[in-house]
Amino acid sequence: MSDNTYYFEDISSVFRFGRKYKGLPLSAVIAMDPSYLYWCINTISYFCISNTALKQIRELFPTFIVTESFYNHIDIYDDDYYVDEEDDYYEDNKWHNYEDETTYERYAGTYAQDEMGWSDDDIDNVLDGEPDAYWNID
Repeated sequence: MSDNTYYFEDISSVFRFGRKYKGLPLSAVIAMDPSYLYWCINTISYFCISNTALKQIRELFPTFIVTESFYNHIDIYDDDYYVDEEDDYYEDNKWHNYEDETTYERYAGTYAQDEMGWSDDDIDNVLDGEPDAYWNID
């Protein structure tokens, strides 16, 4: 990002824009007016925080609600962005729940999967693991 005006590396990064909070660190603004951060996220397309800042926010402000639109403003090039799946911050978040990914591996090559598009879980649950039983489904 060429313009760092809207980038927050950590919670001590200061706001370099606006009238109300210019010059204040991210942590102070969240403590005083967390709705302003939501406004920034929903209004300023270039607004971006690092994953380090996100972790610090979650540690210092555990009641702060991190929405999906908030996640869309995380710096994906931040070294800390790609965290271990065991990380507590992502464990309860459906948006980052890697266990729910649909797989198409076990029954590859069968008509039910290749032609009908059924996932491995669909075949296991609906067809009791018998991909050739697709013809009996109404």
